[in-house]
Amino acid sequence: MTVSSAPPTARNAAYQQLVAQRNAFTLTMTVTFLVLYFLLPVLAGYNKPLMAQKVLGNVTFGYLLAFAEFIMGWVMAYIYVVKARTFDRLAQEARA
Repeated sequence: MTVSSAPPTARNAAYQQLVAQRNAFTLTMTVTFLVLYFLLPVLAGYNKPLMAQKVLGNVTFGYLLAFAEFIMGWVMAYIYVVKARTFDRLAQEARA
């Protein structure tokens, strides 16, 4: 088996595109997740009146935001699955 000494980025433009798109997507999703994830404890610590505001009956904004984090996790997982199809296609092109 022969291994090329050239780095993968020099050998294949499809690989470069895959890495660039994957890195941009990963950075975007990570920053989005961290902002939304830390929003709950920050608001709970610094804006208690907002978190105690009743939204639907006895359901407060804080409980609604906490529930939204579960929804966010499922939505982000779905977005990843959809985007992974593009990554898989680019990986196939890079192997060819």
